[in-house]
Amino acid sequence: MSMSARAVSDLSLILAPISATDFFRQYWEQTPIHIGRNDPRHFSHVLQLAQIESLLSTQELRYPAVQLIRRQAPVALSSYADGADTIIPLRLAEQYRDGATIVISQAQRLITSLADFRRRVQCALQLRCQTNLYLSPAESQGFDAHYDSHDVFILQVQGSKTFNFYAGGVVLPYDHESFDPERHKAGELTESITVQAGDTLYIPRGIMHDAVARDEASLHITLGVYALTLRDTLLEMADRLTHRDPRYRCSLWNPPAWLDADGPVASAAATPRSMDVLLSSPSFRLEDQLEAVCSLLDDIALDSAQQCAGSLAGEMPAFCTRSVISLKEADQCTAQRQGSTVRYRLPGQVLEFPDPLGNALDQLLQRQRMVVGDWDGLSEDQQLALCDRLWRANLIELDDV
Repeated sequence: MSMSARAVSDLSLILAPISATDFFRQYWEQTPIHIGRNDPRHFSHVLQLAQIESLLSTQELRYPAVQLIRRQAPVALSSYADGADTIIPLRLAEQYRDGATIVISQAQRLITSLADFRRRVQCALQLRCQTNLYLSPAESQGFDAHYDSHDVFILQVQGSKTFNFYAGGVVLPYDHESFDPERHKAGELTESITVQAGDTLYIPRGIMHDAVARDEASLHITLGVYALTLRDTLLEMADRLTHRDPRYRCSLWNPPAWLDADGPVASAAATPRSMDVLLSSPSFRLEDQLEAVCSLLDDIALDSAQQCAGSLAGEMPAFCTRSVISLKEADQCTAQRQGSTVRYRLPGQVLEFPDPLGNALDQLLQRQRMVVGDWDGLSEDQQLALCDRLWRANLIELDDV
């Protein structure tokens, strides 16, 4: 699979001056890392406080997409929302001034710059991402110590915040293994890190932590990243195997094997006859692994909103072999070859092109801009048909020459 230079630059915004290679080798899923920059405006093109004020002023927002949290004295929903759970913005602001943290979940659905940012990062990582916003007044704390069941990048936009780390937690929890305050208790304090505007703080899933705004208000983006685990791949492979092999469709045992003379009591001696055979020699194939990973990556691509800029601008151009075309949003497209087929993933779409069309699209990805008639290996009819398909997918535009 290929990753464009633009995709790498989006990771650099989060990780610089650490390279992506070094980050994933030394820190990913292993240990927190604070990346200080001494550049308060580093994330200003991604989010500014004025965008949140505009959001509150122009859109009807509802709980729980927008909510208030406060560790010491939880805030009643009725104090900032009406009976239909619609947020009353000025009451929300009043509670914020009184020490509550404003949380906006899945903020990429509400703020365009975050939608673009999340789309590019998700494409670069090939992992599902989301963005939550936390606006905390000075001297406040939203949550008690907890862990997240997904990896997070704290992108500090404004002010500062101190993150405290504790013993305890869970080693790389699955995303369904949520924090439970009754079962998971924080141990002793192990480290405290203060992030300033423009800094990044990476926290692996399962690490116990809390966060406190000290002497100034704090605004940060929490970029949540959901790992694609070996377990996910195995489950997908097992699903494919059990659909293909009819033996897995049989019932696990014959009901009488579980009945004794006194009624329906499970017998420890009752062992399903076919299980040993099926589990000792599961008929997994290499193709199952490749198809499982492919399916999971497709799901990640389809989780993003499609890029529609320019899609309503006019009728489809009359392409000819002399037309000059340019690839749009090349940084958000990844390619994967499977035999004689090339699979292209971009936000909200998964497209398959058998050769020779796959080879032709590879040429366009490499050149970014080309004359239609210069496509090697295609007849004129194929060249024009490929233009038609790519235009309808909003992947290309016709250049004026």
